[in-house]
Amino acid sequence: DCYEIQILIGTGSFGKVYKVKNKQTGEICAMKEIGYGQMKDKEKQLLVSEVNLMKRLKHPSIVRYIEKFQDKQRQIIYIVMEYCGAGDLQKYLKLQMQQRKYMSEEKVWSVFIQMLSAVDYCHFPPSDADLNGKVLNRDIKPANVFFTDSACIKLGDFGLSRQLSDDQLAQTNVGTPLYMAPELLNRQSYTEKVDIWSLGCILHEMCALSTPYTAANLDSLKIKVLANKRNSLPPQYSSKVKDTIDMMLQLDPTNRPSTQQLKELPWIDQMLRSVGENAEHIKSLPPLKQNLVVRNLKEDDLMQREQKLIQKELDIAGEEEMARLRCQQLGINYDLV
Repeated sequence: DCYEIQILIGTGSFGKVYKVKNKQTGEICAMKEIGYGQMKDKEKQLLVSEVNLMKRLKHPSIVRYIEKFQDKQRQIIYIVMEYCGAGDLQKYLKLQMQQRKYMSEEKVWSVFIQMLSAVDYCHFPPSDADLNGKVLNRDIKPANVFFTDSACIKLGDFGLSRQLSDDQLAQTNVGTPLYMAPELLNRQSYTEKVDIWSLGCILHEMCALSTPYTAANLDSLKIKVLANKRNSLPPQYSSKVKDTIDMMLQLDPTNRPSTQQLKELPWIDQMLRSVGENAEHIKSLPPLKQNLVVRNLKEDDLMQREQKLIQKELDIAGEEEMARLRCQQLGINYDLV
């Protein structure tokens, strides 16, 4: 009763996200409505973990948690968060692609530095942070990079995140295939360096308007990643961009730089110094308007549809891989299920 629902802004497998208004303060927020009645125990644990983690993450480039409340009778939990009213990076890149317009290098660095700042906070929490160890996001992708109306970047959706101690290796296979590090694709143990790979993929995509590795199915994607057959970057971007991507997309995770090593690169360090590493002062993208583009290019429409189909196939293949692994762990023959 504290919030007035204004519009539906998104849907997912377990719930919906609304733009809402706090009736007492007038603040505009985002409210995630999640039905947990049909969830398995593991999924409920992930939900609890996400809420508990969101409460503790406090950084200007991470979506701010406000509160949660629960309707036990209807088995629904409501999570109220900061509202990012200008869309997300995925939508922005689609607009750029439809307009056949590349991002300026200044904007690319602006978005990247804010993402880097958020991930660095997660990987190397400050001493005053209420975090017990490193936080791995494990699903960094353009759809989870949000824009505020003031054009600042906010990293959100920590549903697949987990905390690790410094000497711990994670072993669950999660993430979105096109942004998934090779150790995840190969179902190997991994560290926070999987997030570095994902950041590298996004940096590449902001420049090329396509992911570094594209394929029709998961097996083809694995082959391309392991062979390091990467799509090329447009020539207008500097060697600094290319060098940074090369560092982050190293197949061996031990060769990938940490967030702190990335921040020490001379060109990134200089940019951080110029803004005092304050995300609120970084010149960024203009607010997104969903009606900016009149879609009249059939070729672009077909390309978008093809990319969606490819992504769906990759998602299905990824889910199948996870199901096969679960069956193997339970001693069940997946092909007979």
